[in-house]
Amino acid sequence: HWARTLMSDVEVADDRHPIEATPEVKAQVMADFRAGAEESAIGRRKLIRNTMFGALALVPLSGVVLLRDLGPLPEKKLRTTLWAEGKQLINMNTMTPLRPEHITVGSLAFAMPEGLDPEAHDFQTQIGKAALMIVRIEPDDIKDKRQRDWAHEGIVAFSKICTHVGCPISLYEQQTHHV
Repeated sequence: HWARTLMSDVEVADDRHPIEATPEVKAQVMADFRAGAEESAIGRRKLIRNTMFGALALVPLSGVVLLRDLGPLPEKKLRTTLWAEGKQLINMNTMTPLRPEHITVGSLAFAMPEGLDPEAHDFQTQIGKAALMIVRIEPDDIKDKRQRDWAHEGIVAFSKICTHVGCPISLYEQQTHHV
């Protein structure tokens, strides 16, 4: 509607003017450049000239940072976690083992696998793959039998890392049980 109301049906063409400068303008620019070069005495001031050349020589080195990302691939490091059968849950806030009686109905706890050292150099990588959000709900609120089998006394574990883009998830809606 708006396109038809605001715009007419008439095509209007306008010829473009040449982009190239006239010979007089080119000559004036070159004369100004030469005058500026003579006034700055860049040829006599070796420190300024050499500093400029040094800076220009360092510019390609910034590409080294970009090329570094093309280095060795993480292989299967991002496909495995520290979780294994029998691993104990550790409360990420208190760094103590997490027991079922510590989690009340409607509460939320954050857990990580035992053996993960917060001081280790790869802690962020490991916790980024293994962080859990533990929620306890009424067992009767779990309608699906398969999901009921996954829970223990109404305790359900969710990955704290979104599977879509990898965003950290820390919110839980208690009434609707939405993460």
